[in-house]
Amino acid sequence: MKKAAKGFTLIELMIVVAIIGILAAIAIPNFLRYQLRSKFAELRTNVEAIRKSEESLRQSERMACKNAATGVYVSFGQIPIGATPGTAKFVWVAQDYAAAGAIDWNVEGGTYGIYAGATALKPTVVAPTVDTCTGTANTTLGDLGLAYSLSANSNIDGDAIFSKVAMWRPVRNNLGVITQAAPVSVAYAGEDLQNCAGGTQPTNIGDGQVTTCSSDNVF
Repeated sequence: MKKAAKGFTLIELMIVVAIIGILAAIAIPNFLRYQLRSKFAELRTNVEAIRKSEESLRQSERMACKNAATGVYVSFGQIPIGATPGTAKFVWVAQDYAAAGAIDWNVEGGTYGIYAGATALKPTVVAPTVDTCTGTANTTLGDLGLAYSLSANSNIDGDAIFSKVAMWRPVRNNLGVITQAAPVSVAYAGEDLQNCAGGTQPTNIGDGQVTTCSSDNVF
């Protein structure tokens, strides 16, 4: 006599479904957090890229704008221009590429963050050399300086708090003493500065070191 085929009982099926549900409840949030962390990592990467561009400008004889002093850093306004950080990547347009190109910063596609740079201690110049690029053809460039800071803001998790990454480069003398502090990082409304009081360089962060200022970055 042929034996009847065996199948799963209802209880066994319910147990399997319960296990799958538990695994999904653990895996999905972790996966979403991983995605947010990956997006946030863009800020540190791009700030480091801008730092290299600024250092290259300082060490070269290239002028940031017509008649500009050389051997200095240059400040720049928000890039991408007019963007508001959100959960979606901001696709760059021609003016954004032009603004980034002015400091030899190359980006492909778009960014989740917005970026800006500030300078302090203008160089001493004699006309026709100038100490600022404000009012030149490239409207995003500003003052030249011997100290600078960079900042990046994002809101990839879509809450009311904007995460921030920043970097500072003060002027030091031969003894390593700061003679000109790096400027306060460019502020953005709603940013979290828990680890960088007032947007200034923390005492435990070295010159040129990219750091996360926000507590709103552990997703």
